[in-house]
Amino acid sequence: KLEAGLITAYMRLLLSRILPLLAYPATAMMTPPTKKIVLIGGGHAHVQVIKALNVNTRPSNVEVTLIDLQSAASYSGMVPGCVSKLYTLPQVQIQIGPLAEWAGIEFVQGKVVGMSLEDEEKKTVQVEVSDENGGVITKEVPFDAVSVDIGSTTRDFNRIPGASQYCISTRPISDLVVRIEKEEQLLKDRLKDGTFKAAHFVVVGGGPAGIELSLAIRARFNEMLDSNLSITLIDSSDGLLVNETPANRKALESVMAKYNIDTRFSLLVDEVTSSHVHVHSSKGQSSREKIPYSHIIWATGAEAHDLSWSLNKQCGLEVSETRGWIQVNSYLQSLSHPYIFAAGDCCEIVNDNKKSPPKAGVYAVRSGPILIENLTRFVGASKCAQELVPYNPQDDFLKLLMCGDGTALGFRFGIPLYGKWVWKLKDFIDVMFMDLFDVNKLPKLDEKKDEYDTAQYDASIERPPPLAADDAAKLLLRTDDDVDFYRAWDVLRDMMADDKYKNEVLDIARLSVDKQLSEII
Repeated sequence: KLEAGLITAYMRLLLSRILPLLAYPATAMMTPPTKKIVLIGGGHAHVQVIKALNVNTRPSNVEVTLIDLQSAASYSGMVPGCVSKLYTLPQVQIQIGPLAEWAGIEFVQGKVVGMSLEDEEKKTVQVEVSDENGGVITKEVPFDAVSVDIGSTTRDFNRIPGASQYCISTRPISDLVVRIEKEEQLLKDRLKDGTFKAAHFVVVGGGPAGIELSLAIRARFNEMLDSNLSITLIDSSDGLLVNETPANRKALESVMAKYNIDTRFSLLVDEVTSSHVHVHSSKGQSSREKIPYSHIIWATGAEAHDLSWSLNKQCGLEVSETRGWIQVNSYLQSLSHPYIFAAGDCCEIVNDNKKSPPKAGVYAVRSGPILIENLTRFVGASKCAQELVPYNPQDDFLKLLMCGDGTALGFRFGIPLYGKWVWKLKDFIDVMFMDLFDVNKLPKLDEKKDEYDTAQYDASIERPPPLAADDAAKLLLRTDDDVDFYRAWDVLRDMMADDKYKNEVLDIARLSVDKQLSEII
């Protein structure tokens, strides 16, 4: 009887535990909690995240929201080509609104003004959006992980007196192209009514952007204005791209001379007026100068957006003291807030063993797959281990400067590359990247996939066996129109993959380059 009583009591206890569970919906017991990822900005890294985290690839409990002021994002590497009229504006823009729609991702078009982080369970991004009546309201967008990829703005544009009033800024990029188009129409009108005298473009900033825009202006207006067009590039340093090798710098000087771009160095801008840019020497000399202009372009490099500073003040987001870059670790994760990630120009990677990479689009592009891995792992939406993946930026990269006339100048491994084949290579690489996000070329999302696409955009391209080192060196240094750009690209990638092969090719190439350089000197 005692044994029977114990069994009865045990069964009652068991039923008391089981019956409430049976009454509870099975779906509620099995469904994991919803995880929300918010992407601020449609930069080069985020477009890859949008595509990878499409509705057929991400788990059903993961929701993704994209926030941006614009529905299209300009690809910076193609903008000088657009100014040169080698591309139209739509050709250099990624339609992030339609891309988000294709991926089944919510798109909030508005301006991020802050974050609410006090409640760990109810973190939100605050966004100013337009309401139905044309007014502005603040929308709270909840998140478990948020990523910032907003690029940068133009350095000192709002600090130097007169710059924002009289200069054409390189940011926002779409506004740059529109302003150039308007100025072109005004010049045409003046030519037509006989009031045109001459055009003198001044470009402030001697980095890659300033160099390419100088060449782009020459290509765009040279036929229309002929000898009545002059272009001056001014910079605060002692020369163009001072960190490049002598051979690369000499090649660049030759290109600037070929296209009649006047270069002025060691100059700092004090003020911009309606007709002159006021400068003084950066070498401490007291002499000052007024450089006349008809048009002036401000291309002084990168500066952090106000959002970084405001988040620093509002919620303690760690940024660099002098420049305002969002500080992240090697996982692209904020040093102060582990649920905040950042990529591209807006961040600075803090690593004891390595300096943060320069502000160049290639680093934003290469960080995209890492960001996909780490965002999904952080919210538990990855089948892989939850440990985050480090981003190891490459030390150097293929630099390609378009000349505006169907040729380009490139630098890789310390040697210059020049010709039509270099432009064809640049065009091929850029268009290949852009095509990845063209919704007209993307597949229909009609079946589930088990893995995120975290491959580098150019990783799947196969190559033939490497050329002999002597032949490879000769190919890279050719400037004629018959060079096969794809084969030359194969050589560059073979060199990157094999240090021994790279050194063999460079030993031969440098002998030829050094000989040419000594003959010029």
